[in-house]
Amino acid sequence: MKLFGFELAWATAAFDAMLPEHAALPHGIARLSPARTFAELVAASPLEQSLGLRLMLWLVALAPLWLLRRPRTISSASASERLRVLEVLIASPIYGVRQLALAFKATASMFYARSPEIRRAMLAPASATSLVRLRARSSPQEVSSDDSAAE
Repeated sequence: MKLFGFELAWATAAFDAMLPEHAALPHGIARLSPARTFAELVAASPLEQSLGLRLMLWLVALAPLWLLRRPRTISSASASERLRVLEVLIASPIYGVRQLALAFKATASMFYARSPEIRRAMLAPASATSLVRLRARSSPQEVSSDDSAAE
């Protein structure tokens, strides 16, 4: 099952909103052609899975219609509107909506992690200055007062 051109445009916009250029990691997801990779995934999947992937994309793509209350899809929304739409979907009180949005985010993350530059950045050890130093308990009295506070 192949994706239509408008679905590829939706996928490009949605993936770019999820993992944009100029973030903390070396590059955004757009450099990896995620819409093409998503289209290949849909085409290679059995019918039920490809329908689920397509439903996930359609939910994200059409969400601006009811969340922004404007006649636009994810590809015609501004970058800030796209991000807001994705945040609302992921926090939705409706379980099915929330899970489809999280599945989209997980798919984007798996595509993103295919980049060698991104994997190196994600696996690089954190600097020692980012650790929070904990205070050691200095007396047995502190231990007993901490234990009684937990009860």
